[in-house]
Amino acid sequence: MADDKLFNYYERQNVLPTFGNFKSAGELDAYARQRRELFLDKLVLPPRLFRDVEVLEFGPDSGENALVFAGWGANMTLAEPNRHAHPKIEAYFAHFGLTERLRELALADVEGFRSERRYDIIDAEGFIYTVQPSEKWLGIFHRLLNPDGYAVVSYYERYGGFFELALKAIHAAGKALTGRPALETAKSLFEAKWNSIPHTRSFESWLMDVLENPFVRHRYFLDSPALCTAAHEQGFDIHSAWPAYRDSLDIYWHKKVLPADQKLHRATRHLDRSRLSFLAGRKLYLVGQGDAVGAISASIEMLVRDVDRMIDDPLGDSLPRVIASLAALRETILTTDILADDASDIEAITATLDSFHRIFSAIGRRDASAITALTQSDSAFINTWGQPAHFLVVRKRREGS
Repeated sequence: MADDKLFNYYERQNVLPTFGNFKSAGELDAYARQRRELFLDKLVLPPRLFRDVEVLEFGPDSGENALVFAGWGANMTLAEPNRHAHPKIEAYFAHFGLTERLRELALADVEGFRSERRYDIIDAEGFIYTVQPSEKWLGIFHRLLNPDGYAVVSYYERYGGFFELALKAIHAAGKALTGRPALETAKSLFEAKWNSIPHTRSFESWLMDVLENPFVRHRYFLDSPALCTAAHEQGFDIHSAWPAYRDSLDIYWHKKVLPADQKLHRATRHLDRSRLSFLAGRKLYLVGQGDAVGAISASIEMLVRDVDRMIDDPLGDSLPRVIASLAALRETILTTDILADDASDIEAITATLDSFHRIFSAIGRRDASAITALTQSDSAFINTWGQPAHFLVVRKRREGS
């Protein structure tokens, strides 16, 4: 039976996907330092902003992020729909002496949460893209926030998630060609890739979180310009994002006040030119004419959609289009005006596209041994992860502003 919501999927698996099992203050402090770097340096939300404010976190899972916010001095309201997580959360807060900061622990998801209280900050990381349409959760956040309050979300971005979808398509093809179970197939294809990076979760957890997760699909991934437009229409301004959603090359007099719709226009124009960067996970900014930018964006969109179709039908009609599109995108990049830090960045993305072209061509030949040989040895494939997870911080506009 299909899972209606992401938490149902994890509840059925009987796991808490982010449980870190922190036992010592040192383990929590190390994690808090990582969070501080994210919030202070990348999201421009200094930890002191959390001191004695009301924070609502949706989907805290086992509560590690909530512990950090509480440690920064926030009063926490947690809305967690998975009942198996509640004992872990309560035990965590008690163990680290933060129980007085846990104002409320509600058994509710975003749509089911009810409160007359208003909050200064709302945090919803890792799942919010599955609550659709986005206007639904944006409206809920707007109602629950104080004016000038912040909402922090992370989500799968449509183009940044390309390589996640490609891995799922390769995994589906491996299962179809060999008849092996999911875990055995995944290890034969991706164990070298997995072992190439430091990680705190198991391979089995990654299999469940990504390769087998029914919500890691194109239909759930959010288009960043569309999300920013929806947020604007719901009464929010962009505060910050990672990767950056504001054009950092934009220059004008510091006393000039741009209307909200003009700021949105500049941001979405910047995001249109960032799609290749999001896909590649490195700076590959499209600086050519608008028509050229639109053409390469359209080709990326078609490629992403066709790869997603392969997850359901790995040997079907979309496979030849994927093979052709990978080759075409590589050639287009070599003839497109792109701003990159170094020529090696162009070389890296073309090598990666070559790598995936070889793998999908092997799928086209139904050559399972060649697929495995490539995924276990090709350095461009092993080292590429893209930029699937984006963070966005929006601020609720005051009425009349």
